Amino acid sequence: MSLPALIFVFLQNYLVPLLFAIGLLYFIYAFIEYFIVGKGGDEGRAQHGRVLFLKSIAWFSLALLAHLLVILFVWIASIAAAPSSGSATPGGEFRRDEAILKVPNVPTREQ
Repeated sequence: MSLPALIFVFLQNYLVPLLFAIGLLYFIYAFIEYFIVGKGGDEGRAQHGRVLFLKSIAWFSLALLAHLLVILFVWIASIAAAPSSGSATPGGEFRRDEAILKVPNVPTREQ
């Protein structure tokens, strides 16, 4: 397996889910702090819960951005690795007839 493929597998299967998991843990902890502990009368814990909600939004945004960057990286790598559909002649002229597949048992338009 090539190095870019290994990097993609690591990012897509391990790093991005880890970022989403951290955001989810912040969200669960913020929910407990704000709605359960903070509503019991402890205003300091409620304020801490609000801060944790903002941190969970930041982690989810970071995870989404990382996921989109991984997809962009793979898309650019696939475009760079794709072979061209035609061939250029030594004079620099592009011949399109080589890019067209020949279909068997079809009459040609030769005159």
